[in-house]
Amino acid sequence: MNGPPTYRRIVHIDMPVAVAHQSKRGVILTASYEARTYGVRSAMPTALALQRCPHLTLVPPRMEVYKQVPEVLRAIYGRYTTLIEPLSLDEAYLDVTVPLQGPPSGTLIAQALKADIQRETGLSASAGVSHTKFLAKLASDMNKPDGLTVIRPQDAGEIIAALPVGAFHGVGPVTEARLKDRQILTGADLAAQRPEDLRRWFGTQGLHYHRISHGIDERPVDPDRARRSVGVERTFENDLRTLDALLPALEPIIEALVFRVRAARFLGKTLVELHLCCVAQVNSDLAV
Repeated sequence: MNGPPTYRRIVHIDMPVAVAHQSKRGVILTASYEARTYGVRSAMPTALALQRCPHLTLVPPRMEVYKQVPEVLRAIYGRYTTLIEPLSLDEAYLDVTVPLQGPPSGTLIAQALKADIQRETGLSASAGVSHTKFLAKLASDMNKPDGLTVIRPQDAGEIIAALPVGAFHGVGPVTEARLKDRQILTGADLAAQRPEDLRRWFGTQGLHYHRISHGIDERPVDPDRARRSVGVERTFENDLRTLDALLPALEPIIEALVFRVRAARFLGKTLVELHLCCVAQVNSDLAV
């Protein structure tokens, strides 16, 4: 009689989409993986992106398409599991340990997900498969933009040991610099530290670093993961410095915010009123 699987089977899906506003004051909304090799990043001014990559192709936003894709993706994911944790409109974790259909194989289900996404949206997806969320996401980053990478439990230790510390979940630029100041450069260096030292240096997060450096990540795929905030911003071609100019410009921003709130199924407690922020900025500018 077969018992339950020893390891979880987690798939991380990432959808690469390249979008930018083509104007002197525009920003890169998201960059393709090829563009990122030139240092082009999301939220970067378009002018700077073109300096770094003069042959960059800018694709205008198509909101009518983006409004449909998240719902299609959600329906595709739901064919295979109810344990879906969306991270954004184009990224999600799926726990397929006990799938709703197909064989109990994370690799085969990831292949089926990629095929369904390509057929039904025309978009490619990168997939990573492993027994923890950290490793599944790491795997999906290894062979972009249209890859499928599997990290098996028996291979995890060697892969983690060779990782630069900046690649670890929860390690941002400031923490990375602090680790490097202590000559902690790789996963092997991190795993060699005493947990009490990491806790003294980084608080309870230090214990998290110690656990994942040893391949321990017990975070479940959480369909009810609370989202802390939803926001929208826009950079205008020319500065808007009067209320008469600002107030009409708010309408499409509010519409975009409503779309994001609905797409994320978000319920919030606090609304920051954009027109009050704009008024405050205008008053500040006029005072100067």
